[in-house]
Amino acid sequence: MQPKLTPSLDGINTAYIRAGNVYINAHIAKGFVARLRGLLCRPALDDREALVLTPCHSVHTCGMHYIIDVVFLNKQFKVVRIEHRCQPWRFFYCKEATHTLEMLGGQAENLNLSVGQTFVFYPTSID
Repeated sequence: MQPKLTPSLDGINTAYIRAGNVYINAHIAKGFVARLRGLLCRPALDDREALVLTPCHSVHTCGMHYIIDVVFLNKQFKVVRIEHRCQPWRFFYCKEATHTLEMLGGQAENLNLSVGQTFVFYPTSID
């Protein structure tokens, strides 16, 4: 039986994300301040941990102290673009994106993430 795709991230604070056989623990950042802050002033992410910014189609790495991967998702949670090993003080934009996933640099490749994959969100904490 095919799992029901997540219709929205409204009301979700944390979730497990599945893309194929890959599972990622995600924190959801909604609202202007949470999205602007992003990963700043937070400890580095673990191997299978990510921050999801929503809604979001552009990110910056200004002030970052480590390299990240940026995965852009459309409103159906399908991967539309991946930026690998993004250095600090850079800007990234994807017109087709509705959500943006940030993870530790190199993890998108380590987890074999690719354009065209669809993510399914399983909420673990709600508003």
